[in-house]
Amino acid sequence: MKFWRHLDGRGRLLASALLLLFLSLLEPRAQLPSRVYDWYFVIDITQSMNVRDAVTSGNGISRLAFAKQQMRQALRSLPCGSRVSLGLFTERSTANILHPLEVCAHFAALDETIASIDWRMAWAADSYIANGVFSAIDQASRLGPEMRLAFFTDGNQAPEISARYAPVFEGEQGKVRGIVFGLGSQAAGRIPLLDQNDNITGYWGADDVQRYATFGISEIQSVADMEQQQGYHGRNAPHGSAPKESANAHLSALDQNNLQKIAKDTGLTYRELTKDKEIGRVVTSNEMSVWRTAVSDLRPWLVLPAMWLILIFYIPASLHQLFQQHLSFRKKS
Repeated sequence: MKFWRHLDGRGRLLASALLLLFLSLLEPRAQLPSRVYDWYFVIDITQSMNVRDAVTSGNGISRLAFAKQQMRQALRSLPCGSRVSLGLFTERSTANILHPLEVCAHFAALDETIASIDWRMAWAADSYIANGVFSAIDQASRLGPEMRLAFFTDGNQAPEISARYAPVFEGEQGKVRGIVFGLGSQAAGRIPLLDQNDNITGYWGADDVQRYATFGISEIQSVADMEQQQGYHGRNAPHGSAPKESANAHLSALDQNNLQKIAKDTGLTYRELTKDKEIGRVVTSNEMSVWRTAVSDLRPWLVLPAMWLILIFYIPASLHQLFQQHLSFRKKS
């Protein structure tokens, strides 16, 4: 206390700042109620995501690379206490590859896992987006009661599916909140063939892909209708040998109509993802948050006051004296 009494005002400012900085070096933490976020990030790794029509910083990159960039940006924007789980989609299901982890304590593991996601991890070539979203919603509800879903995809469906056999969402609409992020250009682009170093060696052609749906049981038809349908067989070829073909099955574009319908059916929100810095604001919006007691870092509460004290300390002595005189004058008056 004697030391403190012998200090003038400026000395006390500096001593207080040094004390706060010393305490911050101890990395103090406390359990405090905090606004946090739980997210299940699912990324589409089918081959259409290799189309290089996403633009960032003026350069064209693949949809998959852009989605990974956005996921990592979202990860950096989440406050401590938030949790993130990761999943991959291909064919007609989503695989949960990482259970929820706290973002600050496990940031490096989460970031490196996202960076390492590759299209070669796909276990099948088909792409039935609705099935993948339905699967991800079911998983999200089991990962945590407040888990939100972020599904990154171009919405490309391959092969085409008959409307009669389109999957129907059987869960509770809106029970799991989240966002379907649409990626890619709305102008159809060619799907590249890649080597082991991701160099383009060619592109898928019309003869390389299935251009029509063959799944489904036969419809009840009259004998005359059956005779008119070329190659019809009730069990083996219910669509005939010359079904209606898609002329652009070997091309891929952002299918917003499909994604908007899926989002509406499930109670999710659809958003086209085009801006580099937009996702941080979206994943930290108030409607996606939850209040929970979490470990909070107290260092900002110590460092910021210390910085202000140091700035005040460096105010010229003449200005400081003038300020003191002003205070004493006001007290007298």
